[in-house]
Amino acid sequence: MVPHIIYGIIFVMLFFFTIFPTAEMESVGLTVDHLCSRYLSADTDYVMYQLKSTSVKLLIHSAMPFIYVLFIWLMMWANPDEMMVVQRQPSPLGETVWDVFCSAAGTLLIVAAVTVFYWAQDGWSNHPIAKQLQLLTSATLPDWRSVATNINDEYRRDTKIIIRSNAISTLVVTESWIIKTNMYVHNIIPQSEALLYAYKIDTKEVITDTLESAEFVNIGVKPQQQSRIKPFIIRINVVHIKDLRDRLQQPILVMPSVQFRTLTERFVEAFKEEVAQNPTVPSAYVPDEGDCCLACLHAQPDVKIAKYCLDVDAAGSVLPEQERCQPCGCRPLWCVSCLATWFASQQQRAERDTWLSKKTTCPMCRARFCVRDVCYLEGRRTPPAQEGEEEVLPETEQ
Repeated sequence: MVPHIIYGIIFVMLFFFTIFPTAEMESVGLTVDHLCSRYLSADTDYVMYQLKSTSVKLLIHSAMPFIYVLFIWLMMWANPDEMMVVQRQPSPLGETVWDVFCSAAGTLLIVAAVTVFYWAQDGWSNHPIAKQLQLLTSATLPDWRSVATNINDEYRRDTKIIIRSNAISTLVVTESWIIKTNMYVHNIIPQSEALLYAYKIDTKEVITDTLESAEFVNIGVKPQQQSRIKPFIIRINVVHIKDLRDRLQQPILVMPSVQFRTLTERFVEAFKEEVAQNPTVPSAYVPDEGDCCLACLHAQPDVKIAKYCLDVDAAGSVLPEQERCQPCGCRPLWCVSCLATWFASQQQRAERDTWLSKKTTCPMCRARFCVRDVCYLEGRRTPPAQEGEEEVLPETEQ
């Protein structure tokens, strides 16, 4: 059974990467969408492209099990010695499972072919996307083809925005339409009828050139009034929020529990948590009552750079002189938020996951320091932010 197991693993991998193509496969054009674009361009007829591409995907995905069956039969014919283990020691259960799998693979392919044939009848009027467009007809757009023509016209304009959520889902927002494309099922709603509300933000580790975390916002989309349009959910990276808002006719309602934070704001929060673990500076350094932070000119200085780190690396080895932190003789001039923002601005964005272990220099005297050298003044420790506090949607960092 070893050959069958090896071939089965290879088949499962091929099937998986056919559905969820990698960036390398997309770069060389080994995707269903790229193959469809060879005979139908999305820029000229976006709706028809989606009709045919979903049909092609259904056929290819349904044919994969049958292709595996054909491959095993071919290997048994071409290399009988390699497959002889199965023939010498036949198992009734194994033969039954294999026969059921072969029958299911053939049946699945036949059902998919019949389904696609049914979809294509009457100019693709039976396709689920066409039926969904039929629900969006109006006095000015009397049938689904009129709706499709309107979508195609707007898709060709530069005013649209395309946001890719993952390998199988894309969000398209035109002047009048919000379209979410999935593997087979698409969600379409007119902007004039859409109510969007952000209800959840979660963090996910993503792999680009480095492994880093990204915040994704979950936005519910539903019709403002009772209709046959089904509600759906879009999930996009927070960095795309500003672009999305600029293309929408209606504002995005933000639930009180949702807090949009930029990369710098997230770092400032983590920076404060680390500084809170450091010792406080004696009261002799407390600034005058009228002093203000030199950066924001609003808050009073509440931290001072005082060398407390041990000048060792993660392995415990003593750092060379040129990498050690230095004493800072400046009096308290900054609030912790502004000093954290300065710290973040001096770091490389690609190293965002290790910012807290990095060093920078004092804005005034240029003495080198790390987060362990930032200490609150006695009696000036900033209390933690209240949970559940409602925030205004900020401009997202690009």
